Amino acid sequence: MRPRLWVWLMLLLPVSSCSLDPAERDYYAALRGEETGLSRRQQLALVESAIALEPRRATYRETHAIYSIDVREFARAAADLDTAIQLADRPYLRFLRGLVACQRGEYEASLPDFDRAIAEQPKNAQFYRGRSLARSALGRYEEALEDADRLRTMAPQQGETHYARGVALAGLARLREAVDAYDEALRIRPELVYPLRARADAREALGDTLRARTDREEADAKEQNAFAPAVDPFRY
Repeated sequence: MRPRLWVWLMLLLPVSSCSLDPAERDYYAALRGEETGLSRRQQLALVESAIALEPRRATYRETHAIYSIDVREFARAAADLDTAIQLADRPYLRFLRGLVACQRGEYEASLPDFDRAIAEQPKNAQFYRGRSLARSALGRYEEALEDADRLRTMAPQQGETHYARGVALAGLARLREAVDAYDEALRIRPELVYPLRARADAREALGDTLRARTDREEADAKEQNAFAPAVDPFRY
């Protein structure tokens, strides 16, 4: 279970179920779903029931968006986040909507949300990762590298940091440096699949076809049992 959901559940524990209104009962039943064996679809249905009862609670929309991302229904997640932002705007919601825009290939549209999130919470490292990857996707590699370098000063212990830096470096044709960055990403997070695929591409461009093929074979094998965030760099 993700840390933020754990936090919500820990807050729930001291509260008697009798004190919860019907919307909260459905909502917290959804949050407990991973412990009680519910599928994502069942959790979505419970959150939808909570939303129907209390449509102006932004937290319900946020959770519904997260579960919708998990089942790759990105348009629905974007609509949820639009509503959540209207109800109770905050930097994390902007960041999450930026990631969803990237999932939909709408990289340019993601940038205002990343910009807003960073402006309001400049010490949150993950926001720079999102913007760096979006900028790279748009071919804005110098700016992407600026974000990645900033990210490296803030969160050098995260494999995702070095992946974002590798993508920007590869875009600038600094391929050997990109390979080094991907190496570091994989040293820290060996379960990640996407740095392997990126390193394969960089090695291929450098003429190292044997190791590029090895990387791709390893990535294919890892992807069989990988969690979605290990495969997709735009997952939160």
